[in-house]
Formats: sequence, C-alpha cells, structure tokens
Amino acid sequence: MLNYRMHKNILIIGYGDIGSRLKSYLDNRNISLYTLSRSAAEQENVFSYQWDWLSEKLFDLKDISFDSIIIIPKPSERNENGYIDGFIKSVSNIKKSLALTQYKKIIAISSTRVYGADQIGILNEEITPVPSDYRGTIIKEYEELLKSFFGNKLTILRFSGLYDEKSIKLPFNKLHRNNAAKAIKFFIDIDEQSLDLNTFNCSEDMNLIPSERCIGNTKLKSFGLLFD
Repeated sequence: MLNYRMHKNILIIGYGDIGSRLKSYLDNRNISLYTLSRSAAEQENVFSYQWDWLSEKLFDLKDISFDSIIIIPKPSERNENGYIDGFIKSVSNIKKSLALTQYKKIIAISSTRVYGADQIGILNEEITPVPSDYRGTIIKEYEELLKSFFGNKLTILRFSGLYDEKSIKLPFNKLHRNNAAKAIKFFIDIDEQSLDLNTFNCSEDMNLIPSERCIGNTKLKSFGLLFD
C-alpha cells in the first residue's frame, strides 16, 4: 500500500502553464508551494521568486527543506542553442544552486522526443532511445545529466505531445496539459521510499498497433496512474 505524507514543501523550477495547472490540484492546507521563474508574479498561497536559470547568479533556498522539487525545462529559443541553454546549461545551474538545499526527491520533466522517428512499435521505458534530431539528442543528454546529478532521488517523466483546450487533439502519442499536471502530482504524493523511482513515459491511452510508432504507458498504469 502506498504511503502518503502530510505537510510538504514543494518547489517548482520553471513555473509556467504546467506549474499553474499543478497548483490547482494541490491542497493548500497541506502544502507550501515555492516557485522559480524568469518573471515571478505575486500569487495567492505561493512563495514566488524570480530567477533566470541561465544567469551566473544562483538561487538560494538552503534554509528550506523540500519534499519534492519539480524541474520543468524550456528552450530559450526554438533552435539548437536554445535547447542547449534550456536543458543542458539550466540543469547544471540548478544542480549548483541545490548543492546546499535539503530535498527528498526530484521530479524532472522530459519528453518522448528522445525516441527517434525511425523507432517504431510500442516504445516503452526498456527501449534505448535513439534520437533522430538535435532536440531529441539534447533532451537525452539532459536526462543523462539528471541521473548523474540526482541519482536515486530522481524521477523522470517523459511527456508525449502536449495539447490543451484550445489546440487540436493529436490522434496519438498525446497528453493533455491537465493530465501532465496530474502526473506530477501523483509522484509528489507518493512516498519516495515506496517505489523504485526512475523513468516513466506519460502518454494517454490509444489503440496500440505494434507496426506503428506508439508511446507505451503500461509502466505508468501499473503504478496506479490512470488518465481521464
């Protein structure tokens, strides 16, 4: 049976749309929420801080002990250098900033982009990703850095193609932004000692056809997370 904790301090690094949706699912009575973003704005029941994760100045929250730290990266620009900045340089600065910070677990967001276009069939977590473009290659490198930095405190969530209420729903390999937030909350709630936390593909159910390219979500479902 999974164990759950009571009051928790939660830090979201890269607070934006997904973080805002996550906030709506959290119980303010049992959680103190801290956020870091490039343009911090005052929010009710949130301790917001401004921090540019590409700057040489590191953030200092060492006086707070966190249950979960969520890393939500974003490319600074939609080109190769922007992906290097948003995934590689940023996570290195995050690691330096967290050197004196106490925390129980890291939940880092990644992408199923790490699987290359030539990889077909049901792509689950046991299959070694073979990226086919610079975005997938950089994100795979980002995952490897995360593992070397945070070890067994780390959970990586690979999100499929994100969509929302205003976008056209993808026919397959998709994940609504609300479900993305729910996936993060699921791993916040779980006692880090209850699971062998590692990497999870996060994708909604679809008709899996082995001859096609499908992101498998069987592992996630086996841990008890079912999307709407």
